[in-house]
Amino acid sequence: MNRPRILVNFASSIDGKISTVPSERRPSFTMSRHHEDHRRMRSIRATADAILIGAGNLRADDPDLAVSPDERERRRKDGEREPYRIVVTTRGEGVTPDRKMFDPSLGGPSVVVHSAAMPASLRARLGDVARLVCMGEHDVATGEMLEWCVRELGVRSLLCEGGGILCARLFAARAVDELYVTLVPRVLGGRDAPTLAEGAGFGPDEIPDATLGQIERVGDELYLRYDFRWP
Repeated sequence: MNRPRILVNFASSIDGKISTVPSERRPSFTMSRHHEDHRRMRSIRATADAILIGAGNLRADDPDLAVSPDERERRRKDGEREPYRIVVTTRGEGVTPDRKMFDPSLGGPSVVVHSAAMPASLRARLGDVARLVCMGEHDVATGEMLEWCVRELGVRSLLCEGGGILCARLFAARAVDELYVTLVPRVLGGRDAPTLAEGAGFGPDEIPDATLGQIERVGDELYLRYDFRWP
């Protein structure tokens, strides 16, 4: 498969959760309480040609998927494009034109990758704010989407910021190269609280062990980078 280099970035509690249970989720919730995590997130975004999220993340957090204001100003001054902002959805629930990732004043070009199940009325609304790409009848084909990003957008480095379902699909496609984890000193618990890789799970040897490429402590948080090598 011809695909970009894929980076994944998450903040996780020490009990392995990336968010609270749904009943406790608040729009203002952020896993890390330290400004360093946000700074690093923006820094990692600046290394990518595109930033990818699932529709669940869009509904929950409404992220702008933007680089820092200083980096944005530099790129615009130098005539450089900002990273593509891509959301993956099946039917488009909660993917509305007023979301921050569709605001051209906040970041780069917006793309909605969807299945044929997305209603035509929603496609018409989103067509004014984003490029729409249909891939798959009932669900988005992960491998096809990654190949399209290389072929049509020229994406060499793709950053995924969740959620757990999308991340699990990237692992299943054997397509994750670097995993950045901010380990936060919080315990959230909850059987239904999301984790970094959701879904049916993997066999014990299905995903190769990662190599710890970097570790740094800031306050009580650990910033880790794991590298994956696929056979």
